[in-house]
Amino acid sequence: MQVNERLLNVLIPPAVPVNAGTDSEWKHVETRLGTRLPDDYKSFIEMYGTGSIDNFLWVLNPFEKNENLSLFETGKALIEAYLVSQSNFPEDYPYTVFPSEGGLLPWGLTDNGDELYWLTTGDPNDWPVVVYETRSADNYKYSLSVTEFLGKCLTREMACEAFPEEFSDEDLKFQPLGTRTY
Repeated sequence: MQVNERLLNVLIPPAVPVNAGTDSEWKHVETRLGTRLPDDYKSFIEMYGTGSIDNFLWVLNPFEKNENLSLFETGKALIEAYLVSQSNFPEDYPYTVFPSEGGLLPWGLTDNGDELYWLTTGDPNDWPVVVYETRSADNYKYSLSVTEFLGKCLTREMACEAFPEEFSDEDLKFQPLGTRTY
């Protein structure tokens, strides 16, 4: 599975992606996690690397050394925070967490604090996206891959209730880590 064409049409990848990883590094990542990752996610990281979509949405990268953008470090922190919330409000946090079958595995976050997860049920290429809204137990499930989800949100074919309307404006940019536009 490749990066969704809809996404590629609206979000131009950088000429030189930051921390894109290699095939052998992906094998190490998947061994460390104990699972295969969705192919479109791996293709996204290979094409875009570490960075943000419109300085708003960050896709966590397993090759990133900055712990705030690392699939491993930030993923661990998001899971720990989810478990604390779940222990206090179990009815609002019904999912288990990875590595449990059907558990949540973080893959992204927004500057507003929204959290983006995979629901790890079945084949990784079929994992749906779950978005938890910031400072809330409101969550939304989308039966889409990461790049299908991003492509539909960015083209306004679909609205993610957790994201502000202006997120998917007409002048979208991918900002590689280490560069900044205002």
